[in-house]
Amino acid sequence: MKYKSAKSIGFGILFWGVIIILIVSVVIIPAESRLFAAVICLIASGFLLWIWYGAYYEFRETYLAIRFGPFFENVQYAKIFSARPFKSMASSMALSSEMIEIRHGKNYITGTTYISPINRDEFIIELQKRCINLNQPVS
Repeated sequence: MKYKSAKSIGFGILFWGVIIILIVSVVIIPAESRLFAAVICLIASGFLLWIWYGAYYEFRETYLAIRFGPFFENVQYAKIFSARPFKSMASSMALSSEMIEIRHGKNYITGTTYISPINRDEFIIELQKRCINLNQPVS
């Protein structure tokens, strides 16, 4: 089962604003530097678009596959011990401030992942079915 990432207006303004600024910067710089700037703009814009359109979360046989454009993480169900709704503008593998905090390790920094599936409650219910160690009810 695959869930697309929810996308908030704030993150949309950030992503698309940066892409617009990159495009405008190519137009306004001197002509002798324009080709180099266009290549850099194309690479940076492609990277941002890959994240924007390539963010999803998929339930696999033994793990949760988290994709965020070129970034990915596979979290074993057996290691997940907490999943709760969370709200923050800080981003991990999320494009929305309406996230799920997934705890899967002892270390808070490397053992916590934030994701933003479109339907958080439905996602947590599905996660509860697959994770034997998950004891956090839907809030």
